[in-house]
Amino acid sequence: MFATSPSQVPGFQRFRLGSLLITALYDGFVPILTEDLHGEPQHEMRRRLSDAYLPEEGDPYTAVIGFLVEYDGQRVLVDAGSGNTLGPDTGHLLEALGAAGVAAEEIDHVLITHLHPDHCGGLVTESGEATYPRAVVHVARAEVDHWLDEKLTAAAEGVQRVIHDGAATALEPYRSTGRLDAFDTLDTVPGARAFDQHGHTAGHSGYLFGEADQPVLFWGDTVHSHTVQLPCPHVSIAIDSDESRAAEARARVLETVTTNGWWVAASHLPFPGLGHLRRGDGGYAWTPIHFKPLDVAGCRFRAALTG
Repeated sequence: MFATSPSQVPGFQRFRLGSLLITALYDGFVPILTEDLHGEPQHEMRRRLSDAYLPEEGDPYTAVIGFLVEYDGQRVLVDAGSGNTLGPDTGHLLEALGAAGVAAEEIDHVLITHLHPDHCGGLVTESGEATYPRAVVHVARAEVDHWLDEKLTAAAEGVQRVIHDGAATALEPYRSTGRLDAFDTLDTVPGARAFDQHGHTAGHSGYLFGEADQPVLFWGDTVHSHTVQLPCPHVSIAIDSDESRAAEARARVLETVTTNGWWVAASHLPFPGLGHLRRGDGGYAWTPIHFKPLDVAGCRFRAALTG
């Protein structure tokens, strides 16, 4: 008999980066299959996964992560998780937010990187009401125009039709109440700057915070399979709307982040998805953030060493 329950701790983790308080929120996991990755021989990608102690068929537990950013009295959510769109292995972001002590009613803004269901499905409840009753939702205009286009929706089939319909459902309660900002330039969230990363989708966007202090780029779906796509950035994935442009955007973002030494907050890297990139072996490698209690200053460690 186990003395305690085998359940996990709540899926959130807080970090202080300069003036930003960032909380990683675990929504759940999805599988990323090797057969859906394109640009390298299948046997080579399977080898990389095996070397990382993952099944050759892919990573069955690829994290889905959203982030809460708190600064200057603002609470900004970057991506809203899956809601009830992808089954029981996802849809836990709101639960993680509550465990972190923040209510949905306290969110001021929601920045959506793109309108795939694992990023926007959590904007609405099962009954179709706004999960975040006073927040303004911000999405690049190109993204909104694509997924809400009536002709494209009517012609879409399969997964693409599901994405079109899901995007419309997720945005409707905000659109109908004037709380949808389909932006060309993000200028209504002080302290945040949008980065055009189109390719994965028509308006895929990253968001840069803390630019004058400790910059951190929330890069959405720049990388799905870190085991393959960081050492081989040219590898695309079947869900990319335009695989060649997605690869170009990834190369540009990885180079920019590495050159500038920015922090990265990534939707699909291992939880909590915060860290740095470094160059290596013709591609890139991931260095995750080190955990540090929020109330511990560096001087305490030095004092303990010196006695």
